[in-house]
Amino acid sequence: MAGDGQAPPDGGFVNVYKPLGAGSTQVVGRVRRAVRVRRVGHCGTLDPLAWGVLPLAIGRATRLSRFVLEMPKTYEAAVLFGVETPSHDLETEPTAEPRPSPGPSAVEQVLPAFTGAMEQRPPEYSAVRVGGVRAYRSARAGRRLDLQPRRVHVRSLRLVSVARIGIRVDHGRLQFGGGAGWSDALLAGLRIECSSGTYIRALARDLGAALGCGAMLFGLIRTRVGPFTLSAATEMWQLASAAHEGFLDTLLYAPDTAVEHLPSAILSDMDRVDFGHGRPLTRAAAGLHRLYDGRGDFLGLAHGRCGCWTPRLVWTTA
Repeated sequence: MAGDGQAPPDGGFVNVYKPLGAGSTQVVGRVRRAVRVRRVGHCGTLDPLAWGVLPLAIGRATRLSRFVLEMPKTYEAAVLFGVETPSHDLETEPTAEPRPSPGPSAVEQVLPAFTGAMEQRPPEYSAVRVGGVRAYRSARAGRRLDLQPRRVHVRSLRLVSVARIGIRVDHGRLQFGGGAGWSDALLAGLRIECSSGTYIRALARDLGAALGCGAMLFGLIRTRVGPFTLSAATEMWQLASAAHEGFLDTLLYAPDTAVEHLPSAILSDMDRVDFGHGRPLTRAAAGLHRLYDGRGDFLGLAHGRCGCWTPRLVWTTA
């Protein structure tokens, strides 16, 4: 590929390491400038105070972004018990003095209640839209919101580490230290595997409520989104260098990475032509399928129903 900063024609996905403090849209802007491709989009936001895996779609792969957005995710979270903030993390200051926090065994006892399918109320400081306005904008303006619970699924929730730290609230600010006048708080490390749409800040809030002491998210790293892992994530400077030197394609995941979980089928040359022109195919298998030609090239997606496959996304035309 020539060193002009352009993505390959079909584009693809890049597994970006989002640093602490950067917003997801900021990362998208940096990548767009680095690769000089207009069509770049993130596949699920990550809060500025969190870091880790942020898959981005580049070029035509943005047509498949929703499939990455729906992939299960894995997090490592540090939850501080005994203190609450309006945002359920360090973005805002505590609302009250610290309360006595539980021991590790008490935390372990309530974790099963937060595993499996459940209804979760999003944080007021979130990007959920209420009446066309982002919830966090209303929250910062002091307006109370009635956010409707959402169905989420926590596949696994484990306590992996614990520590005791001293905390206090001084003139409305949370401080850390030790000695007389400091509260002894539990800082718990949790490993979480969950569905898309799960708010880890809300999980911390609900754990604190269940234990009667309050809790907040102290730190968060996303270690996996589907096939995109932290160990394979690309830092921004690496991505910019690859784009500048003309080997961006070596960092891209193929577009059909987004749909590898779907059943696949290989089309004949005749069916390939019909599919490329958007014509339905006669097939018995039901549900959404990813399609390939005899050479293994990705053709697109078709949905089967009543013995007929209807094209849903035509990637390669006839």
